[in-house]
Amino acid sequence: MSYLITGASGFVGQALIPLLLAQGHKVYGLSRHPPEARENLIPLAGDVTEENLGLTKVPGDIYAAYHLAGIHRLGKDKDGEIWRTNVLGTDNVISFCAKHKIPHLYFCSTAYTWDCNTYGLSKIRNEEAIARFAQETGAKTTIFKPSIIMGTAEHPYPGHFSQFVSTVVKIHHRAEIIRKKIEGTLRLPIIEPAFRIKGNPAGKLNLVSVAAVVEAMATIKKPGTYWLTNPNPPTLGQLVEWAGEFIMVKLRFEHDFQPMPLELIFQRLASAFSPYLQGDDFPSDIKYHPPITREFIHETIKQTL
Repeated sequence: MSYLITGASGFVGQALIPLLLAQGHKVYGLSRHPPEARENLIPLAGDVTEENLGLTKVPGDIYAAYHLAGIHRLGKDKDGEIWRTNVLGTDNVISFCAKHKIPHLYFCSTAYTWDCNTYGLSKIRNEEAIARFAQETGAKTTIFKPSIIMGTAEHPYPGHFSQFVSTVVKIHHRAEIIRKKIEGTLRLPIIEPAFRIKGNPAGKLNLVSVAAVVEAMATIKKPGTYWLTNPNPPTLGQLVEWAGEFIMVKLRFEHDFQPMPLELIFQRLASAFSPYLQGDDFPSDIKYHPPITREFIHETIKQTL
């Protein structure tokens, strides 16, 4: 079968394409900067924000489309780019599928369809539009709802968890010290006193490996909504303990406190993360996920820094 993938050069797209190729499928990889051609991978230079996805010639054998393109940013949408790409872009993909009679649309949404930022609102809008498309046309639609996707050694990715830790590092001006630690030339004790962050230490943060996400995307073929989440995620308390060990800052979540000046600066810089620091509780259609361990978190931070 032949699949169109938008966002083919993105993090999830690059991890998904090899699995579809290994299954014997043909893949049309669409992106503004598409991947290089190889056997059964045909690059298409296009843009989801443009009519007909920016294509002048459309392959006639597309069996289904994986719509992965989007902007995954939690901050304010100052220039309107998040809404334009995620909402108008998805509307264009829906129109493209209708126009070219593509019978099945797979869409990458998020488990965090919360209305606390433009990104979450855009995914709410996307899911509503896809539901209308399915109802009005009878097309098959599959919605994937991954949680916080983590990179692997094969597919590294400085995602939101890494960005959160990098903000802590930036606040403490310790990047060079940590680099020396990574190189094995320096051993220092963790800074005292504890650096406090407003959040729920007992709450769980749903981190899921990109390997598990794309395996599910390549395997699930039926219409419906699927939660691509970790069935046994770590707590926020565990995560900051493991992260603090590596970056040599004693981190601690507390529900409420009067912040010191450095903690107040961090709150302002990391305000986009605050809704996610109370914990979450999602269903999961992934039956087994390798545990998120201290070693995994350390390796993730090492790759980021």
